[in-house]
Amino acid sequence: MKLNIKLLESSLEWVKPQAVEFANMFYDNLFRDYPEVEPLFAKNDREAMQKKLIVSLVLIVENIRNMETLQSALKSLGARHAEVGTLEKHYPMVGDALLKTFKSFLGENWTADMEQSWLAAYNEISNIMLTGTENPEAYMGGELTFYDWLELYGEYDPDMMKIISSLTDFKYGTHT
Repeated sequence: MKLNIKLLESSLEWVKPQAVEFANMFYDNLFRDYPEVEPLFAKNDREAMQKKLIVSLVLIVENIRNMETLQSALKSLGARHAEVGTLEKHYPMVGDALLKTFKSFLGENWTADMEQSWLAAYNEISNIMLTGTENPEAYMGGELTFYDWLELYGEYDPDMMKIISSLTDFKYGTHT
């Protein structure tokens, strides 16, 4: 099935008002169903994980119409995940937990077409990320990493800060 970007966008819009709950449900599903991946997250606190998940989903969906823009950032994200021990076999586990979370979270609003769109999007994103694992040094050097891109895209932009603050428990301090 071809990506239906409108379905990706609309499903994410339903999630945004309760993004923290969505992120918690995702990690609960992931760690309950696949406890072997939990050690990969041992050095991260839950708030940071929530923030990265939601903001990453938002940035990817907002930019999915231009996959060329996302390619190098996603490859660097894959390289970064490889550095912390993420293996190719972990990607389907994360995808399964993500789809399970959407289905549970959206209830009757979750449709078969929506599921197919998210599955197609996740598979495409995973394949790009896995390309970054083939030669991590090539994607962790001079080009922007996914998290660098996230910051430049606007994490410190006032509008993006409002979105992050409204979608997660993360609160920004006063910048001087």
